[in-house]
Amino acid sequence: MFKKRILFIPLIVFLIVIFLLIILRNQIVVALYYAQRKPPDVVEKIPLPDLDPQLQQELTAYLRQHLLKPQDYIINKLQDHDIVFLGEMHRARHDPELVQRLIPMLYRNGVYNLGMEFACHKDQPLIDSLLNAPTYDPSVTNRILFNALVTWSYQEYADIFKAAWRLNRTLPDSAPKFRIVGLHPFVDWSYAKSRDDLKNPQIMAKVFPEGRNGDLVMAQNVLREFVAKNQKALIYCGLHHAFTRYYQPIYNERKKQFDSFIKNRMGNIVYRAIGERAFTVSLHQPWISAQGWSAPMVYPADGVIDALMNKLGPDYYPVGFDTRDTPFGKLTGKTSLYHYGYENFTLADFCDGYIFQKPLSQYQSVRHIHGFISKENVELARERLPNLALKNSIWWKILSPAAIDTMMYSEADIENRLIRFQ
Repeated sequence: MFKKRILFIPLIVFLIVIFLLIILRNQIVVALYYAQRKPPDVVEKIPLPDLDPQLQQELTAYLRQHLLKPQDYIINKLQDHDIVFLGEMHRARHDPELVQRLIPMLYRNGVYNLGMEFACHKDQPLIDSLLNAPTYDPSVTNRILFNALVTWSYQEYADIFKAAWRLNRTLPDSAPKFRIVGLHPFVDWSYAKSRDDLKNPQIMAKVFPEGRNGDLVMAQNVLREFVAKNQKALIYCGLHHAFTRYYQPIYNERKKQFDSFIKNRMGNIVYRAIGERAFTVSLHQPWISAQGWSAPMVYPADGVIDALMNKLGPDYYPVGFDTRDTPFGKLTGKTSLYHYGYENFTLADFCDGYIFQKPLSQYQSVRHIHGFISKENVELARERLPNLALKNSIWWKILSPAAIDTMMYSEADIENRLIRFQ
């Protein structure tokens, strides 16, 4: 009898452990997820380059003569261009905050349109109703962001819609209203449940009902919504979608060689349609390494802009400036993938204008919209997740909405991603 009791104890302990794992599954999984993303205690910073004295003098002199705040710079560019692409790295708090500040300035200067990658064009009636409603409904904004990407639970992007709604509430009934136009095609990952599905044309046609070329769809929306109507617009999107004159290189990391160019980004397509009426502004961000996408990111323009601003200090930023036919346009990018395929790559090839708001070491993540994933939409979120490995894991099926909500937001993580930069 005594021996049986001894054998019975491990079983009780095992059952208790299983019970605790079930009860505490959300806390345990979230804690483990964040633990693997914890930065090292000691971080070796990427050094900034030594500036050539003559180059420093030329760049500084240009800034002194052309010092414009970012929002003033964007407004200035829209005076003599119809479509201005503003290309970001994603999830850095100050970038969508800049767009929020721009909205009333755009309107005062006769620009009534903001095109956004972060909303689907099929939701345009929903966006229009939100911006013209007598009261602002954040749940509608959340639905718009959710439909664009189930992980896009970021407050500063939601607040862009609120800034437009607030502006419209101040306008007379007879005045034209400010519009935010969703550009992105709707993508429904709920149809893809395995890797085999990714090879099935019928299934993938359901995943991408508007076609797999998202840049083409976004470009067509820009041309139809703005260019065809002879209306100016600011287009806010990821940097790679914003390229106009510049063709993005394709680098084969396995063979360690440049393969070809991507010639049909959204901005490329629009530029071919309207030429110099389109203009690309790059927001300051790290660049992809010359070693490829899997390697750590590097300073843009070989670190010269960061080194210059480090010496000059905050009296010179935030700032926006041209690259074409300026000293900044001569800067190179040999440490980055972006120089491949170009004999003498410069910043002027890459973009027409540039905005530096603050050093990379000061970047902050966008804030979390708590409750973005809820009991009402959690099943749909589970189905629409693009990450098949996570989607099919047992944890993803049993985690609570609150735990999934937390894990969705964790993709921001700007502070850790840029921890090596000065």
